[in-house]
Amino acid sequence: MNKMQNDIYKKIEWAFRNSNSPDELFDRFTDAIKLKISDLSLYKIFLANPALSTDEIKMFTGKLLKEMPEERFQLSMWTAKIFENRQMSYEFIENALHYYEIAMQSNPSSHEPLLEMINLYNRDMDLPSNKRILELVDSFIPSVNRKSKVYFSLAELYKKTNDLNNASRYLALANKAAERESS
Repeated sequence: MNKMQNDIYKKIEWAFRNSNSPDELFDRFTDAIKLKISDLSLYKIFLANPALSTDEIKMFTGKLLKEMPEERFQLSMWTAKIFENRQMSYEFIENALHYYEIAMQSNPSSHEPLLEMINLYNRDMDLPSNKRILELVDSFIPSVNRKSKVYFSLAELYKKTNDLNNASRYLALANKAAERESS
């Protein structure tokens, strides 16, 4: 990177970290894309800027997923975490689930998105997202390499919801999977 490129990069990074103007953020994002900056950590700073609305985060993530398909898993996981940490309203849970699902589609053998989904399960309220979480986990678990981690997490979830039959069933599956994974 020459001095001029470095100065532009620093200007973009400063705006991503500090600006509370959606217009300025949009302009610096456009600059970064035009300059073909591929530094994922820079875009993570950008997406986490609290000045961005839900719709803006979705729009910018969509653009980044197109521009940087090789970073699809990391971008999706990051965006899901942003939504997860923004607020625990139903809308934010749905948005987080959407991006965890994209992460699973981009790396079906990874167990991390499934563990994150299970953590979104609301044990205090019967939300529609609870059913969706369990459906997504069930649909993705066959391709996961470390099934034991997901099964242990499900066993713990069912134990906390007092569904002891499912808790024991998933604990048994977890132990079997752990044996297979260690051999």
